[in-house]
Amino acid sequence: MVPSPPGARSGPLAHAGRAPTGRVRLIRPRTTNSRGRGVSRSRGVGRRPLALSYLFIAPAVLLTALFSVLPLGMLAWRSLFSGGVFATSLSYVGLQNYSDALSQGGTRALQVTAIYTIGFVVVTMGFGLAIALLLDVKLPGIRHLRAPFIIPLVVPSVATALIWGNLFAPDFGIVNRALSALGLPQADFTSSPSLAFLTVLTFGVWQFFGECVILYLAGLKTIPLDLLEAAGVDGAGPWRRFRYIRWPLLRRHTVLICVVTTLTGLQTFNQIFVLTNGGPNGATTTALFYIFNQGFVQFNTGLADAMGVILFGISLFITVVLVGYFGRGARRSV
Repeated sequence: MVPSPPGARSGPLAHAGRAPTGRVRLIRPRTTNSRGRGVSRSRGVGRRPLALSYLFIAPAVLLTALFSVLPLGMLAWRSLFSGGVFATSLSYVGLQNYSDALSQGGTRALQVTAIYTIGFVVVTMGFGLAIALLLDVKLPGIRHLRAPFIIPLVVPSVATALIWGNLFAPDFGIVNRALSALGLPQADFTSSPSLAFLTVLTFGVWQFFGECVILYLAGLKTIPLDLLEAAGVDGAGPWRRFRYIRWPLLRRHTVLICVVTTLTGLQTFNQIFVLTNGGPNGATTTALFYIFNQGFVQFNTGLADAMGVILFGISLFITVVLVGYFGRGARRSV
């Protein structure tokens, strides 16, 4: 009788589940269904957690469909009819509302919105990134300087717009008083088209760039310090560390910030309503203010609904492009 090698199993189970090559083959336990066929037990694994996940997200999906998708569908349907806000009978006009909206001031409103949004995105993101880099420096007491940038976010925009209106008032405003003290001529910031536009843009940047600071600062805190220290040891200066380490690792945050900032710029309304009321001569009439003016001042809901659909389409297109193109580049760089 040949002795078994050390560590080998003996007895009736010595060859159970053993492949012809001598290696142990793992056998998955199987059960039998009603037809007598073998069914693997792992087939049903994960079905219960998946169903539970759908159950948890069902309320959010239902609320989104009820308060977002359904009103959007009603808006698109209402844009095909003409009539006032309180009209009981509507007449079908098809795409005539879209043509009238673009020919009756809508095109100018879209142009103002585009210029405002581009300037708003560039200045807000630039200031936000610069201040976030300054706040990321390790200095005593630097963390106490982060709180003032949150104040414009928590104060109601209408209240701050009223304060800004008093600051830039032509007669008693602090800005004009300061100009007079310096021997400079006073300016009416709400009567000149260019000054009114710059005033509204400045207020929008001041009100929102704190959020860009917070988001960029949160992204900077996720960058490993080992990379920056190793680059510093290799002789990389602040600019090279920002260009080759920080900026590539901040691209995903930049995509998010760019989308949020763009949508905020497209939907600006409060400061225009309080400061300039769309004037002078439509210089600050954005698409959203045009919708408000047509729907609640002139009671022409057809044009307002049509411009609302156009603005939604532009917002959706810009969001898809930013997330698709720049997001793909961000995924490649990481």
